[in-house]
Amino acid sequence: MIRRHPLATFVALAFGVTWVVWIPRALGAPVGAVGQLSTWAVAVAAVLAALLTGGRGAVRELLSRLVRWRVGLRWYAVVLLGPAAFWVLTALLFAALGGTWDDGPLGITTTDWALLPVVLLIAALTDGLGEELGWRGFALPQLLARRTPLTASLVLGVVWAAWHLPLLWTPGAALHEQPPWLLVLDLLAKAVLFTWVFLHTRGSVLLAVLFHASLNVFSIPLAASSAGRPALQVLALALEWVIAAAVVLATRATFLHRVHDPECLPRDDGRRHATVHH
Repeated sequence: MIRRHPLATFVALAFGVTWVVWIPRALGAPVGAVGQLSTWAVAVAAVLAALLTGGRGAVRELLSRLVRWRVGLRWYAVVLLGPAAFWVLTALLFAALGGTWDDGPLGITTTDWALLPVVLLIAALTDGLGEELGWRGFALPQLLARRTPLTASLVLGVVWAAWHLPLLWTPGAALHEQPPWLLVLDLLAKAVLFTWVFLHTRGSVLLAVLFHASLNVFSIPLAASSAGRPALQVLALALEWVIAAAVVLATRATFLHRVHDPECLPRDDGRRHATVHH
């Protein structure tokens, strides 16, 4: 039964492994270093799900996505510089509309830009790697095998948002006291953008990790630095949806039809089961 339902297996593991730490922490229980290690819970769930549903061959396939780096320099520019450009655009529009905003990404001031590569690297090795091996490495290919990229993005966006829910009630978390609707709408738009990158980078998880890191560093809608500033958050969210809609419209031949690129899909079920029995 587990082999027949790889996506459900992964989701159950991802929520279970993470929430067993996050829910007690949200309720005030001390979790110590385990709370820090939970940043890789989704990646652990992905490896376990791959092993349970496809054996060692599926694990190798999953991990191989982390080393798909030959995707063209323009996509590195998109995932690393795109969020920074979005951050600048939002700041300029916010100022043009009469707002004032002098906060840097995640609190980084203009005098600390030299630290940005280090911050990006840390973000990539923690939340980036910890989440994307699961969301885009395991779950997205499974969804694309049965759904169009647009539908797959929206389904995964809802699951991704639901997974974050305990953080809304966790003091000290970046999402603490953020409204749930903001979380859902933000991650739905981001899920579309992640799928767009995934489809154009041969199903590369490496690029998804870098994109996640850059989005975290240049976060606006869900950033702690913008908490209490709903006008800024709503503006950023609206711009995200404009960009996501533009991506879908510009690549509708891809987004509205089933994917046939084998590099973006899981291996054939028959081959996978054969690996398990072997």
